[in-house]
Amino acid sequence: YNTLGEVMFNVNNLNGCELVTLANIIAITISQGLTSEELASYAAFFTIIGDSLAALSINPTCNQ
Repeated sequence: YNTLGEVMFNVNNLNGCELVTLANIIAITISQGLTSEELASYAAFFTIIGDSLAALSINPTCNQ
């Protein structure tokens, strides 16, 4: 629980199938009502986030 009493979970505790299912649920939820252009912008944005996280994981001194 966090300070607000909300249940927190760690994606590291999910198995591969659960992680893929969660990612798909989030993608479908985000995509509701968006145009193709908006979807492409979101896809690019989240790709950048993923790439940045991957880069930070190989150089953890950037996180400090």
